[in-house]
Amino acid sequence: MRGVSCLLLAAAAPAHAGGFSTARFGGERGHAGTDHLSAIYYNPAGLAHGRGTRVLLEGLFAYRTVDYDRDRAAIDNPGQGTPDDALSANAGEAHLANALVSPFVGIATDAGVRGLGLAIGLYAPFGGQASWDSNDAYRDNSTYPGAVDGTQRWAAIEGEQRALYYTLAGGWRTSGGEFAIGAGLNVVQQRVSLVRARNVNGSDDLVNGTIPAEGRSLLEVDGIDLAASIGVMVKPTPCSRIGLSYQSQPGFGETSLEGVLTNKFGQGAVSETDVVLKQHLPDVVRLGAEWRAFARASLHMAIDYQRWSVYQNQCVIGADDRDAKCEIAEDGSTMQPGIIVNIPRRWKDTFGVRVGGRYFVTDAIELNGGVSFDSNAVPDETMDPSLVDMSKVIGQAGLAWATKRFTTSLSLAHVYYSPRTTAARTDDPMAPSRSPDMAGSYKTQVTYAILGLGVSL
Repeated sequence: MRGVSCLLLAAAAPAHAGGFSTARFGGERGHAGTDHLSAIYYNPAGLAHGRGTRVLLEGLFAYRTVDYDRDRAAIDNPGQGTPDDALSANAGEAHLANALVSPFVGIATDAGVRGLGLAIGLYAPFGGQASWDSNDAYRDNSTYPGAVDGTQRWAAIEGEQRALYYTLAGGWRTSGGEFAIGAGLNVVQQRVSLVRARNVNGSDDLVNGTIPAEGRSLLEVDGIDLAASIGVMVKPTPCSRIGLSYQSQPGFGETSLEGVLTNKFGQGAVSETDVVLKQHLPDVVRLGAEWRAFARASLHMAIDYQRWSVYQNQCVIGADDRDAKCEIAEDGSTMQPGIIVNIPRRWKDTFGVRVGGRYFVTDAIELNGGVSFDSNAVPDETMDPSLVDMSKVIGQAGLAWATKRFTTSLSLAHVYYSPRTTAARTDDPMAPSRSPDMAGSYKTQVTYAILGLGVSL
């Protein structure tokens, strides 16, 4: 089944904020205190500080690497389900190197009314996708054919999880700009696609006796929900601006994505089941400020808090039992009907802090840069190669050139992730949450560029 989900929409980027948040559009101007068009997401009150009609097209171009080394202690049944001659099929190094693209498109206008800002936008603030390299040592191996997909395959071979936002937002400010308020309505299109190795008993056994046991599972689901945002902005002095915003959860809580789960276990036949995936994405609070320190220089800071603690489980439920609740006990079991499989997440809330500045070399040329820190959402016990996160430091620098009608910008950034090593678990979760242990060491790096073109009409 490898390759079934290769044709995925390239609208998600690697996680370089808490969890799998990817909201970096706008570069150094993308924060809750901004008047940039990216305010459509960060703080809609900022739209009221723009004038005329303007368009912004941005692309985030990222290159991501992940190195995972699975611990031999994570193997379920060494010497039996994983024979001694195949330990390297279930433990050892795996690697991915992916180039990815994420868009931002925004259009705003004051409709001829000073102090008004109306906008529509398209962007992907949450998302990630990955395609892992093959393990060439097991290519064309007829005894353990599944091992060619790498030691990480029990969590992910190929996968995508993204949320694409279609936003209508507006802001209004007082005549002097001392106060502004804004709100936005988002249509959120979510998609999850995941191919992974899977056995009927949730283990990583390659064989059952002498019979091949390893199978494959493909989950493809999507759905559409609503979300909303609200923000305020004040100018305590003529040279400063402070913004506070709130972005709700998609679906204002739990979301249900519908689709198909395709399984092939061992020597059995392929089966397809209509399913519903239930999960929660976070709401976000942002605080940002900008201060015009000198005639040609400004400073900014931003803080965000993302409530990833709502992302506790990903429950795959049979469509006939779609009303079942995703209620999972600490040991992984459930009394709810119809839950076919559950992926425990149990993530933690995250925060991010950013400081930076802009300097105008001339009226037309701007240099900018900043440094930020984002905390880790994923606890050791549920860390796996499908969604990798660590505490991270991001350094970013950019250049913008403006004429009367056009603005072009380029930002370059590197994300440094703290390496992580997780220990093998002492107790296996019960069904339907039973999956192979993905203990081991994780290293990842991301380098990205943001290229933008702005037009004033």
